[in-house]
Parts: sequence; structure tokens; C-alpha cells
Amino acid sequence: MSSLSLLAPAKINLFLLIKERRSDGYHLIFTMLQKISLWDKIELSIDKGEKRGISLECPGNKSISGPENLAYQAAELFLEKAGLDLAVKIILRKKIPIGGGLGGGSSDAASVLKGLNELADLPFNGASLHLFGCSLGADVPFFLLEAPAAVGRGTGTELEVVSVPHGWYLLVYPGFSVSTRWAYENYVLTGQDQDTIFDAEEIIQTAMWRNDLERVITARYPEIGRIKDELMALGADAALMSGSGSTVVGSFLSQEAAHRAASSLQVNRGLHTLLVESL
Repeated sequence: MSSLSLLAPAKINLFLLIKERRSDGYHLIFTMLQKISLWDKIELSIDKGEKRGISLECPGNKSISGPENLAYQAAELFLEKAGLDLAVKIILRKKIPIGGGLGGGSSDAASVLKGLNELADLPFNGASLHLFGCSLGADVPFFLLEAPAAVGRGTGTELEVVSVPHGWYLLVYPGFSVSTRWAYENYVLTGQDQDTIFDAEEIIQTAMWRNDLERVITARYPEIGRIKDELMALGADAALMSGSGSTVVGSFLSQEAAHRAASSLQVNRGLHTLLVESL
């Protein structure tokens, strides 16, 4: 038996612009993705002596311990493409909120793909793994990258590595999840958007922080808008919803400032907060 211990990081979107909707229902987007210091932990093992099969355990989260889990689907896809007859065991310890717009499921899937490729003596190159990732989900290819930040275009899978200054972020999870499918299905384009050709320096200015999905999601979940306003009142340079929500991200100049804001939101509102930094 061979095994690996893996860390699957979360991500935040520093902006998310929706450009158009394709005929197949998918949206073309322009986004910046940043990995942060929040991880799921994965114990991955293979046994060549056992009959082919996949076992996934998620302690404390039995509802996501089956074939519907993206990590399970990643293992299934890998075995199919590699033509390998292996027993795969995955133990997934979740720290990233489920349905919070932080990419936990996609990151888990990417870690399983990379881990199995290593355990199986690297049968696939990066380009092949990228294609596998694209078939699993739009955020998976980003987590296959070693780089901590990238700009995503198309459906989010056309990636360009960028350099982003270090940042302190306060994540505020409002206690409910938002369906990505629902968010995009209910988003209505409101005319031609501005040009999206920026240089890297301009992209990362906080004035650029924007998430087009907030319009539809805050209409149904006004708590997200309230949290944004509170973060700004508590000294955040910028605040926006990450991805399709529901986590709201506040950017702070220092760890101390973010910590003060976290304490206020926990004491006065009982909100679940996490203080993280960019990787």
C-alpha cells in the first residue's frame, strides 16, 4: 500500500465579472482566484493488491461521503483514464465550509488527481490533468496549478498566473450555503460590460473588487449585503462575496485590524469568522 497526506487549500475570488451566457447555459467570466491559508486535509492511499474500488470517508460529514463527492469523482475519472485496477481510499477532513464559495470541493478533487498521479508514478502530464480537471468543474484546473493566484477567463478554466501582493482576509460565513447552479441560472445580464483588458497592477487595486453575482444573491439573501456593509464599517479596504457565495471576504491592511473586526462580528453578531492570509 502507498499513501500520501495532502493539504487542499481554499480560494477566494478577488473579483468576478460575468461577460456573457453561452447557448449551452454556461457563462463566460473574468475572475481572479487567490489561494488562502485554509485547508481541507486528505489522506490518500492505493493498494494494488486489492480489487478496484473507491472508498471515501469524511469524518463528521457522512452526507458527503459518497459518489456525489467531487473527490470521489476525481478518483473514479483517474482510474478510468489510466486504465488502472487499484483500490483507492480517501479520508477527507473538511475545514473549508461546504457551499461557501471557497472552492473546497474543487480543491479536494484537484488534490486527489495530483496525489493519485504521484502514487501511480506520474502517468499523466500537466496538460492531461488540466483536461481532467475541466471535466470535473470550472475551479478544479486552478487548484491543479502550483501558483497561488491566477486570472481565469472563459468558463474560468483559461488561466493566466499573476503575482498578487500578500493580503490579510477575514472570511465571514453567514451560516447558510448558496447553490452555484441557482446563482448562475438566476443571473440576468444587464447589457454590455466594460472592456476587461487590465494589466496586473490595475487588476489588484481594491477599486476593481466586484462580484456580479452579488446582485442576484443579495436580493434573496440580504444578510450577505449586511455583512459587507459591516466589514467596511469595521475598517476593511474592500469587501465582496467570494464566488457564488455565501462567504463574504473583507480585505484588511494588517492582521491586527482583521482580528479586531473578527472579534466585533463574533461578539455582536455571533457570526462565524476565519482570519486567513494569501498563500
